[in-house]
Amino acid sequence: MSARAYLDWAASAPLHPLAREAAERVFALGAANPSSVHGPGRAARAILEEARGRVARLVGCEASEVIFTGSGTEANAAAVLGVARSRGGRLLVGSLEHPSVHLAAQSSGASFQELDALPSGAIDPERARAAIAGGASLVAVQLANNETGAVQPVSELAAAARDAGAHFHCDAVQAAGKIPLTEISLRCSSLSLSAHKLGGLPGAGALILRKGLELPALIPGHQERGRRGGTHSLAAIAAFGAVADLAVREEAPRLARLGDRTTRLEAVIRGASPGAILQASDCERVPGIVSATFPRVDGETLLVALDLAGVAAAHGAACSTGAMEPSRVLRAMGLEPGEARSTVRFSVGPDTADEELSLLAEVLPAALEAAARPLG
Repeated sequence: MSARAYLDWAASAPLHPLAREAAERVFALGAANPSSVHGPGRAARAILEEARGRVARLVGCEASEVIFTGSGTEANAAAVLGVARSRGGRLLVGSLEHPSVHLAAQSSGASFQELDALPSGAIDPERARAAIAGGASLVAVQLANNETGAVQPVSELAAAARDAGAHFHCDAVQAAGKIPLTEISLRCSSLSLSAHKLGGLPGAGALILRKGLELPALIPGHQERGRRGGTHSLAAIAAFGAVADLAVREEAPRLARLGDRTTRLEAVIRGASPGAILQASDCERVPGIVSATFPRVDGETLLVALDLAGVAAAHGAACSTGAMEPSRVLRAMGLEPGEARSTVRFSVGPDTADEELSLLAEVLPAALEAAARPLG
């Protein structure tokens, strides 16, 4: 089998062996519902609550504040729609947010306003504070951008939201496992996570909802103390707990490896294309995500050339109805449509191998040449 490099960890991290083991222990139980009171049900409940405690430690919250969901998208929707339905008012949402937050706000029926971004890749804190002071029921700002890795001024804006009496929701999906969450989470009313970004299974996420706060359930039912209905996806939740526990136990060495992988990735990109522009390079970024704009290169063609050479990466744009549209995030940062279409996101993890980065270094120059746009 020819060599391959998986450089799309921001889309989904490879399944970690500990996550697989945790899921297999659930499968070994056979039929077991955590809501049942018989022996197998109690065994399943013990696994569920162990995972809840592990996710709580990752965030630095109480276990009772963890609501398991089916995804990070669901957790974001539960927060945004929950506030809109219970409080109404005006929703303030960062212009760089994940589509799950934007779509929830747009479909809520509430008044909706975007918070402007700076060319650096961060939300403009001065303009955001002014907007919050004007009144809001919800302020939603992510911790780390999913396309550029830019860290947002969450602490500052959470304080402004608190002073204005607004619910502050933070999408921490791309930050978990890359930067410590405890101090940030303490400032938030709610916070969302996704298991498969950490090396768990798709099908599990979490909404962290601070004690004393209540939101109407997006999915009615008695599970999760009435805050999220539906039988638990226990294997995915157990795997979530396993990778959350790993992120806590090995935080320092994992972050060191991730930082090293990111530095080497940037060096490979600059070596192949000295004119490449690394987006959000003027602000703090989480390690692991590198968004590179290659002047006069068609990003979609570049991705195809890389894939044929064995390298998996991602476009800095969403694919809609079969056509690449300029990334909303990059456009909000001020990039022209052509620049956005020339941007590719590479993302690595702590377990990205040297051989994978070496393969990128080997094939990227030819791929860039194949994707170059003609002059004129």
